Amino acid sequence: MCLSIPAKILSIKNNKAIADFQGKREEVDIQLVEDIKIGDFALISNGFIIKKIPSKEAEEIFRAIRPKEEI
Repeated sequence: MCLSIPAKILSIKNNKAIADFQGKREEVDIQLVEDIKIGDFALISNGFIIKKIPSKEAEEIFRAIRPKEEI
């Protein structure tokens, strides 16, 4: 089973993007998904964007994975 984490795309250069995982920034590969733009939310797995998702879905995932003490 594979876990994918939502992130917001901050910048894009060639086939790479900087993604923000709620404060942690990492470089990810964008080659598997077309039409990724700055400001989009996407599911990231093993350093690759695997699916573009609506911001509402990303927020639902963030709430579901937030530690209980932050709720």
